[in-house]
Amino acid sequence: MVSRKGARVRTSNRWIRSGTIGIGLLVLLAGCYQGGTVEPVLCTKQFVYGLTVTVVDQSTSNPIAAAATMTLRDGSYEEVVTDSWDGSTLSGAGERPGTYTITIDHPGYETWTRVGVEISADECHVIPVTLTAELTPLP
Repeated sequence: MVSRKGARVRTSNRWIRSGTIGIGLLVLLAGCYQGGTVEPVLCTKQFVYGLTVTVVDQSTSNPIAAAATMTLRDGSYEEVVTDSWDGSTLSGAGERPGTYTITIDHPGYETWTRVGVEISADECHVIPVTLTAELTPLP
């Protein structure tokens, strides 16, 4: 109830609330409108690594990721990966798009570096990039 100049006037917020909800739904659906069809985006809860690097000895092609260290840099962001779950690969940049400089160090090998590796994303997750790092043994 709202009182105006001593008179009691009944107001209802039902239409206001309905209109607000209707406008909100219209905006939401308009964002998904594609050429006459409404396509909802359904994302999974899966955690996706943006980068997986297979680390091998250049001369033997044997996997050597188990003792390697991978450093990812994107601006001021830095991530260091030392664990290889399979002994062959190192993964990082989980759900983090960006433009990375990748460095892989391994005792007894020259440092391997790649600059400008682009990891992009769609509406839900990063789009994985897979590389192979062939490390050269030190003389």
